[in-house]
Amino acid sequence: MPIGASEQNVHRLGCGVGKKRQVYIQLTSKLLLAMLMAAALSSASALYGAPVRTDHTEVELIAETSSIAAGEPFSIGLRLSPDIGWHTYWINPGDAGKAAVVNWNLPEGFSIGPLAFPAPGFVPFGPLMSYGYNEATLLIAEVNVPESVAEEVRIAGLADWLVCDDQVCIPERAEVELVLPKGNGEQRPSARAEFAAARALQPLPANWQARFAVHGDIVRFSINLPQSLTKASDLYLFPVAEKLIDHVAKQRFETTSNRLTLEVPAGPRANRYEDMRAVLSVTSEDAPRQALELSFARVAATQSETAGQGLAVLQAVVFAFLGGLILNLMPCVLPILSLKALSLVEISARSAKAARHSGFAYTLGVLVSFLLLAFVMIGLRSAGEQIGWAFHLQNPSMVALLALVMFVVGMNFLGAFEFSGRLPFLGGLADKLGQGQSSEFFTGALAVIVASPCTVPFMSPALGFALVQSPAIALIVFAALGVGFALPFLTVALFPAARRWLPKPGGWMQALRQVLAFPMFATALWLLWVFGRQTSVDALSLVLSAMVGLGFALFAWGRIQARASRLGWSLGALAGGIIAAGGLYLTSTSTTPEDAPLEATYSEERLVTLHAEGTPVFAYFTADWCITCKVNERVALNSQAVREFFNAEGIKVLVGDWTNEDAHITKVLERHGRSGVPLYLYFKDGGDLRSPLILPSLLTPDIVMDSISSA
Repeated sequence: MPIGASEQNVHRLGCGVGKKRQVYIQLTSKLLLAMLMAAALSSASALYGAPVRTDHTEVELIAETSSIAAGEPFSIGLRLSPDIGWHTYWINPGDAGKAAVVNWNLPEGFSIGPLAFPAPGFVPFGPLMSYGYNEATLLIAEVNVPESVAEEVRIAGLADWLVCDDQVCIPERAEVELVLPKGNGEQRPSARAEFAAARALQPLPANWQARFAVHGDIVRFSINLPQSLTKASDLYLFPVAEKLIDHVAKQRFETTSNRLTLEVPAGPRANRYEDMRAVLSVTSEDAPRQALELSFARVAATQSETAGQGLAVLQAVVFAFLGGLILNLMPCVLPILSLKALSLVEISARSAKAARHSGFAYTLGVLVSFLLLAFVMIGLRSAGEQIGWAFHLQNPSMVALLALVMFVVGMNFLGAFEFSGRLPFLGGLADKLGQGQSSEFFTGALAVIVASPCTVPFMSPALGFALVQSPAIALIVFAALGVGFALPFLTVALFPAARRWLPKPGGWMQALRQVLAFPMFATALWLLWVFGRQTSVDALSLVLSAMVGLGFALFAWGRIQARASRLGWSLGALAGGIIAAGGLYLTSTSTTPEDAPLEATYSEERLVTLHAEGTPVFAYFTADWCITCKVNERVALNSQAVREFFNAEGIKVLVGDWTNEDAHITKVLERHGRSGVPLYLYFKDGGDLRSPLILPSLLTPDIVMDSISSA
């Protein structure tokens, strides 16, 4: 073989070996690069956490730093990104909703602060108003780190939040976590902008003096300003305290150079809070929207305004006085006042002194009754009861008793009996109460009793103010109400010139007295209607039975007064009284609202039982945080038309409450293709329990009644 040929072969062999080595090196390099990239991606994934996708939200736990330094706190953020058309909620969700929460799982020695929420926006829906976010939010929390940490730290938690669109609300849940290495706690450049933007949306703490007070059905906020807000074009206060205010109502602001005051109707929990936080949203003509977080201390209503408080008390006294005057014109009061005024003419014809004494006795009866009522109301409110004027009408037994009082007065006006005379079992008590100044005193008390269901102009704001003041001021306002109420009769009693305006006594007064009985009967009828709405037909029947028995007893008493057979009519009066007392006793034990048997808590067993009995069932599934549910209940399900329809059709209503997690209700929702509430099902008599009628998510009374009627 020539030397040249051999060298050529060796050269080719060397070239082949070189090419293989080059390929090997390239493959090795690519593999190492892929491993490095995977490690980098793994590290980045740990810093950001793993995004979790739920049905309508993407949730992610991210860190602001790339590592953890021992003893140095750092920030993490829960990023919630709802789908387009869906929204999440602020700390106070408003009328309905639920804020996001995380149940953390932290290494030993670590602790974490509360989630910091951005300033909220409005989420209106129908007649309700909620507070929340229609876009992605980053909820930041501060992590406290111990002096000693492991080389790698895992932070995890179970996140719960509520996401809603215009028709349905769905509670969602996800496990979130991130793993960070031990290091010097340097900030991650890619996270700087996102965390800075999230902090810019959070309300700024403002150390301004801020107070609030509850004035009856109004909450009044007062803020001392270090700078003027008179140029602010838009102001709104978002209280952190739930149900403190009526979220739908308009907030009325007044601004001066150094003070901002706000009034808004109170919510159902207004009296629960002693202090609270709120976010004041301010938009000025020359500046973008700003959000300020303030701490409010509750003060007594008498301390909420220094200047002008005396004027407020004086105004309440004047309003109470005017309200008392107008109260005399109520249908249940005017007949009593008219007859007493006319009888006063007869008394004065015999003795002017007797007329004055009658006026003073009547006024004393009025004042004592109003002040006694004030003491009761003040005592109950001090004990934590949320009551107001006519609070006793919330008690069905008191309503029934008032109806019977009106009926008794009406029977007296008709002439069936007189408040005098003797009964064998009463001795001379009736005579003593029905004569002289005692009669006038108890007439004043009776006038207050029959006036108690009524509310007139000027009266509501005065009493609303009085009930949140000190007892002394409250008693002054109630006394002013009593003076106004007693003044017309007292004027006629004291001044002969006023009596000259009244017609002369005559036989026509008896006819007028009988005619005035019918306004009393009408008032009794109205009270019976109220009682029937509060209770049931059966309870109403018992009250009517008591009324019949009482009517007969009064008629028998009248016969005794007319010198008829005393023994027989006394026994008749006693029998009628026993019937009346028995009816009242049975009434007091059966004052369950009529709607109560219509509605019951949902359970599979109850549904099966009712279906087996042939009872049609309407089942609905709701939650306190579900705004759509609350709108449907207010607009449709609790409407008078739908209630009457359910009663007429004999439909039993079952309610499933999903406010707190309930696995049984969750299964029902899933069975009918729902992942959240509301859900409305109608099971008709004889139908298949597995295939109920599913009503739409948005209801009106017509939709409910038409859907069920055509099922």
